[in-house]
Amino acid sequence: MHPRSLTVLEDGGLHRMGSPIPRTPPASSDPTILQAVREALLERLDPALLDPVSPASERDPAVLRVLRALIGTQIEQGYGPLRGLPQDEAGLLHLFQEALGWGPAQPYLDDERIQEVKIIGDLIMVQEEGSDFALVPERFASPRQALDRALILAARLNVPLSRARPQDTLPLAHGTRVHVSIPPCTPEESALICIRRGRRHAWGLDEILNRGACDANVGGLLRLLARAGCSLIIAGETGSGKTALLEALINTWPGEPHVITIEDNTQEIAVRHRAWTRELVQTALEPGAFGRAAREVLRQTPSLVAPGETRAEEAGAILAVAVSGHAVITTIHARSAERAVMRFADCAAMPGAYIYAGRREHALEDACDNFHALIHLEKAGGQRYINEVVLLNGVEEVEGRLRPRTLRLAWAEVGENGIFWQSAASADGDRLVWAGPQQTPGHLLRRLQLLQSREHGRVAASSRAVVADALKRAEIAIRAGGSEQALAILRRAWAERRDERLAAAAQRALEIDLATAARYTTIAREIAERARAALHARRWPDARAAYEEAADNLALYAAYTPSGGWPALFAQLQRAEAAEQTALSAVQRATHAVVQGRARDAVDLLAQIEASNLNATTAMSVLSARRAALAQLCAAGEISADALIPVDAALVSYAEAAHA
Repeated sequence: MHPRSLTVLEDGGLHRMGSPIPRTPPASSDPTILQAVREALLERLDPALLDPVSPASERDPAVLRVLRALIGTQIEQGYGPLRGLPQDEAGLLHLFQEALGWGPAQPYLDDERIQEVKIIGDLIMVQEEGSDFALVPERFASPRQALDRALILAARLNVPLSRARPQDTLPLAHGTRVHVSIPPCTPEESALICIRRGRRHAWGLDEILNRGACDANVGGLLRLLARAGCSLIIAGETGSGKTALLEALINTWPGEPHVITIEDNTQEIAVRHRAWTRELVQTALEPGAFGRAAREVLRQTPSLVAPGETRAEEAGAILAVAVSGHAVITTIHARSAERAVMRFADCAAMPGAYIYAGRREHALEDACDNFHALIHLEKAGGQRYINEVVLLNGVEEVEGRLRPRTLRLAWAEVGENGIFWQSAASADGDRLVWAGPQQTPGHLLRRLQLLQSREHGRVAASSRAVVADALKRAEIAIRAGGSEQALAILRRAWAERRDERLAAAAQRALEIDLATAARYTTIAREIAERARAALHARRWPDARAAYEEAADNLALYAAYTPSGGWPALFAQLQRAEAAEQTALSAVQRATHAVVQGRARDAVDLLAQIEASNLNATTAMSVLSARRAALAQLCAAGEISADALIPVDAALVSYAEAAHA
């Protein structure tokens, strides 16, 4: 999309910058045509493509296919409201924008450089990456148009917006957040809609550095804190990038940790690690749910716990997790690093808080002893950057009150030529090297020493050493023409560690003995076909059995490589099994919620489960649980009985497939 001329909102008034962009080519505004387009797209388009920030590159071709097919059908039949419409791309996409899209706001929602779009009545404001909010020339024909779109989206997501509940957050995919306010919170026939784009790909620290949020030295310090498994508090104002940094630090965590994230209503955090448990709570419906989820973590032995945001009394439960020895990363609104830990202690001591209610000084002591560092973020002129990194070193008494004892590790200096970072220390391997005398707080120093000893221990007893030795000896045997000898050496190392380098060496060993290679290839190809067929049929145990049959025998594993490779096949299997377990867990929790009369919670739990990715038995369990929840809502008069029709149809389809 070409750069747009914007109207910037300033204290001195509205100042025009350039001329308005050309308007989209006109299309029919006939209500009958718009209704026909809306019904066709709702019926035939993937619901994910109807999200406000769904990628235009995926959505637009699908919209064009649906509308052109429908127009063609009506032309052949000789009747229908769309038969006389032109089929040019611009006109049809404009019809989509007017019928089901977000009208004049849609081009900005399609531009991935735009981070947030605000609709205020009929006005549209946007914030592009690196800039402040600006008022754009386009506007809705009336405030009611934007309000209607918000209500349609809320209904599709099963969020009950009404005069009794006029404000809520609508959770979308990839962490996109839509917050809607309707009457009576806003003027009649008007709405305030804030659409904040989420990240489609999980970020690491490289993405943070690439956006100029810090320099390489500060990045190195953060990587060291992550490697040492430190507990961290990330602070800053709204929109300063706290959640993005939290996500990046999680994805910098070493090894294969079990990560538990806890989020309220909106799924903003994306995790690259395979062992990830996402806890999604609804505190608007169930006050205290966030704190209860944090308390349950104490029994789940995770490697890292990441409560997305600390806002109130749940801080007590989060602090208890840190005190128990688990690594914790969370965010909090605060204007400085030191103020962040003070505010965290205030929250932990609120009435109803776990353990620390009314015990603010004890909360502050434990926070300063068990969180290792504070990271404060700033936002200026659209630029988000790390303003300060501070180490915690217990508490001290100042004028009769406890205060956190802190060490300033790194900080930003903002000048006319930009932002520059200074630091009191740098990361050197697994050590923190200070410019002056050693100042590392004791609890952090112990973690760094443990990190160094762990690394040393791994070298001494590492299976990598076994692999390296086997590769050397096998290579000698291969050069001497000893295929069986080389395979025997490699098999012993393979039993210790399934390293792909061993498989590559085994392939070279088999090339010496073509007859043996052909025999193993025939068997391995048949196993791979069985595994692929089982995956396609969603028979996960059969797929795993086939994979293990090949992986247990290095010669079979090396003799034949399926499309994409054995590791890719195994990764696909793991994703499928994980999705299956997630679905079964969701069904169990949803069923319990229905029994307790919390049908809305059950619907929300099951909304993220895609039945088509599951085996038939689990898919039917998901659909049955969803139907039970919808039936309860229908009986309560909250939804129409029409909501049961697609679920019943899907259940019949699965049942017929099972008996086919």
